[in-house]
Parts: sequence; structure tokens; C-alpha cells
Amino acid sequence: AYYYAKTYNQTFDPGLSVSSGYSTLYVQTGAVRNSGVELSLGYNNKWGDFGWNSTFVFSHNDNKILELLDNYKHPETGEIITKERLDVGGLGQARFVLKTGGSLGDLYSTQDLVRDANGNILVNNDGSVMIQNTEDIKLGSVFAKANLSWRNDFTWRDLNFGFMVNARLGGVVYSATQAALDLYGVSEATAEARDNGGVEVFNTATNSVEKMDAQKFYTAIGSINGGSGDYYAYSQTNFRLRELSLGYTFRNLLGNGNDLNLSVIARNLFFLYKDCPSDPDTSMSTSNGYAGMGYYRIPATRSFGLNLKLSF
Repeated sequence: AYYYAKTYNQTFDPGLSVSSGYSTLYVQTGAVRNSGVELSLGYNNKWGDFGWNSTFVFSHNDNKILELLDNYKHPETGEIITKERLDVGGLGQARFVLKTGGSLGDLYSTQDLVRDANGNILVNNDGSVMIQNTEDIKLGSVFAKANLSWRNDFTWRDLNFGFMVNARLGGVVYSATQAALDLYGVSEATAEARDNGGVEVFNTATNSVEKMDAQKFYTAIGSINGGSGDYYAYSQTNFRLRELSLGYTFRNLLGNGNDLNLSVIARNLFFLYKDCPSDPDTSMSTSNGYAGMGYYRIPATRSFGLNLKLSF
């Protein structure tokens, strides 16, 4: 399936200045385009007592802002308002900024660590971490480039076994939780840094790479209003074992044709791969200004269950 849709007259607050005499003005304007594709491929076959049913699902969505606030006439004052940039919320230095040509999920940072051409973090002559304030540093979009799912179910005589793997490809997530844990020195990253004798930085005074004390380094970057935006932005790409099941069917247990299937089901067991220190698919809020944000959010949980199914 392929879809292409445009949504007009989005409702938002353009953030007028105090001098306008208004604290809030909600407007309906702008245009957003969503286009994408959803694919499903299945296979089902049986060889004697052995059967296999497999389904693969792929989805991709492209979100683009075609227009924001362009020549909007204030209904009372008649003032013409044009906005090419809208800050719709965020956490600390990580902000959701809407721009024409961008997407609704674009995440920016208003502060950045200064690095050299090799990616080494620079420090000042006094040994402090070098930080720069900028208008917008794009970290990426919280929207995934694609989502994948692959489910397989196997049967052999009266036994059945199944598993499902999910994947999220692309997208970024900002973790203020990790910044706070680093700030107080209770994260795994700070422990490894202490064991390694510090964090490698590039000292501009000596023009060489050296190690900074772990406490000094993480206190500096972890205390930047929720943590440095670029340092605590992680890829949302992950592969996980979403479901695992094993069952057995007792034939004619309660009479001829009355079968009972007993299955053990486990969900969200573990990650096969992830870069983010927490579950990248969870968010602190469904609000547009907090999607892809992590600040002491509820951790992901595993679940185990027993399923009984009677057929007659």
C-alpha cells in the first residue's frame, strides 16, 4: 500500500512577543505532507507433519512541513504575521523546532560541545570543557525511517513454536536521564571512565589528547540544563525479540474433536541490538514537544503468560 496525504490548517501557538499585548494566540494555518509505503510478505507451507507460517511487515513514512505561518492576518489588529521557525517545546537544550522543509519530529540542540576534526572534545586553557551556544544544531528526527516486523510460527505434530522480531530503523532520542545519572556519577559510563583513568579530550593549550578527570568531565556536561543536547542524543535503531511462544495441543482430551491447546507466551524479552541506554521506543509523553524524550520514564517490562484455548 502507498499513501500520500496533505493536512492543512494545523492548530498551534506561534509564540507572539509580549509587546503584542497578547499572551497566547492560537492560529490555524500551515500544511504538512505525509507519504509512505506499507508492505507485507507472507509464506505458509506444510511438509508432512511440519508446518511453517512466516510474515514480514515493512513500513516507511516521510513527514514534511510544506508551510508554517505565512502572511497570517491577525483577526483583531490586522497585523501580518510570518514565522519560519517555531519552538514547540522540549527538555533542556533539546528542542523541537518546526521549519519549512523539515518534519514535525525534528530535534535540535541550542548548545553543543566543541570538537576537533577527529571528533575529540576540546577543553579550554583552564581545563574546562569547551561549549558553544548556537541557534539550532540539528540532532535528527524522532521519527523512525522504517519499522520492521518478522513473525514465524512452526508446527510439528501437536507441538507449536513461534517468535516475532521487531526493528526500528533510524530516529534519535534524547536522554536527560542519562545526563542526570552521569552528573551524580552513578551510571555505567562514569564507572568505566573512572576505571580508565578519565575521559579523553583534546587540550588546546598543550595541543594534545589527554585524559580529563571523570568527575570533572561528567559534572560539566551533565549539568548543562538537562545535559548537553548532542552528547545525550542516541540512535533509536533497535532490534528486539518481541514475542516467544511454545505450546502443545492435547487432541480429543474432552471428547472426540474437543482439543485443548496449552501455550506459554513471553513478550518483550530482550534486545538483540540497541544504542540508547534505555528503551528507545518509550517516551515521557505523547505530546509533540516531548516525543523521543527520556527523563526518568517508566522502564520497559517483560511479561510472561499462560494461554489455554479450547476448540470443539
